[in-house]
Amino acid sequence: MAARVLIGGVGYRWFGDGSFGLIASDELARLDWPPGIEVEDLGYGALHVALDLAGADPPYERLILIAVTQRGRERGRLYRFRCDATMPHPEEVQARMYEASAGVIDLDHLVVIGRHFDALPADVVTIELEPHSHTTGDDLTAQARALIPDAVELVRREVLATAHAPGA
Repeated sequence: MAARVLIGGVGYRWFGDGSFGLIASDELARLDWPPGIEVEDLGYGALHVALDLAGADPPYERLILIAVTQRGRERGRLYRFRCDATMPHPEEVQARMYEASAGVIDLDHLVVIGRHFDALPADVVTIELEPHSHTTGDDLTAQARALIPDAVELVRREVLATAHAPGA
């Protein structure tokens, strides 16, 4: 039986480079994937995403998320990160839930809230763009747009790694 993997874009539509994860997931959704691989727009809030993931039947074995995040790294680059199960202090979890319930869409909110509700699989990988700057508007900057094929390839490699993993 094939591993069940969810690829999800996180971010806001029509918000400049903040749309990167969603635009990348749109491109990924156009590809032919083997059975068990799904691509979704997860730009609708961490609390709702956590509820949807908690109710997935059968549950996902792997989650690959694509988003823009500012972490003070070299700008204009993609970063791959494997999320661990470490939870922040309960007060931070509560603050993230408050922001998410107010409509803030954020990759870290999704991971923390999803882990809090035990809704995420153990294997969560993020593909993150460190943006050049905050942008608004209907489209990505030229720099971010140029990285979409690279993000698609990184995700494709992650899925292939899943397919070749022991027990898959």
